[in-house]
Amino acid sequence: MSKKEIKAIQKALKAKGFYSGAIDGLCGRLTNRAIIAFKKSIGYRARAYVGPLTKAALFDGRVDMVTAGRTKREKAIAALDEPKWLQVARSYLGLREYKGNRHNPKILEWWLKIRMPFTDDETPWCAGFVGGVLEECGIRSTRSAGARSYLWQNWGLRLSGPCVGAVVVFWRGSKTGSKGHVGFVVGRDQHGNLMVIGGNQGDAVTIRPFSTDRVLSYHWPEDDIPYSGGGFDSLPLVNSDGTLSTNEA
Repeated sequence: MSKKEIKAIQKALKAKGFYSGAIDGLCGRLTNRAIIAFKKSIGYRARAYVGPLTKAALFDGRVDMVTAGRTKREKAIAALDEPKWLQVARSYLGLREYKGNRHNPKILEWWLKIRMPFTDDETPWCAGFVGGVLEECGIRSTRSAGARSYLWQNWGLRLSGPCVGAVVVFWRGSKTGSKGHVGFVVGRDQHGNLMVIGGNQGDAVTIRPFSTDRVLSYHWPEDDIPYSGGGFDSLPLVNSDGTLSTNEA
C-alpha cells in the first residue's frame, strides 16, 4: 500500500476508536494492532492485512477513499481482470533451476520469504514459488515447503470450485499420501484440463495442463474478493497441446 493509503486507513481507524497513533502513513506496530482489533470487532480473522472486504467495512462501503492515493500504474494494475499475485506469478514465467552447483537466487529468495532454511533450488519448490509470490504481494502464505500445507492449514477461504487466481492443491503420487503440488489457476484448456501456473513444473515456472481428477482443494486469500464466481466452465480458455504435467519434483 502507498503512504497515502495507509494514512487513509489510519484516519478511518482513529475515527472508529481503534487507533491512537500519529497519521504518518507508516504501517508500524500501533497501526497493525489497530487493524487486528478492528477486524476482530467485525468477526474477521485477526491479522494485519487490509483487503477489499476490510476496506469496505472500514470505509462504510466507500472503498474509493483508500484508493485515492494510488499511482496511475497501481490503478492500471487494479483495473486488470487478474489478481495482483497472478500478475506477479506471470512475471516469473520461464524462470528455471540452475544446473550444476549453482542455484537460482530468486528461488533462494522465495525460501527466505516463507521462512524456510533451504539454500538450494533442488528441493521441490512449488510451495516456495506460491508462498514467495503471495508474500511479495503482502499476503501471508502458509510459510511451509509442503504443497499440501494450503489444505492442511485450511489456508484462506476454501472455494467450492476454481476461479482465476485461486491457489490449487493437487495430490502427487497418491491421493492419500503426503506429496503434492500447488500453483495458481489461470484457466482451462480445450481438452477439459485445468491450466495452472506453478514453480518446479519441469524444473521451471510454466503454465501447464492438469487433470481435475488430481485436485484436492481450491483456496483464495482471506479478506480478498474472488474475481469471479468460480466454476470450471467460467474459466477463460487457454490453448494447450493437452499433455498433462507429470514432472513437479
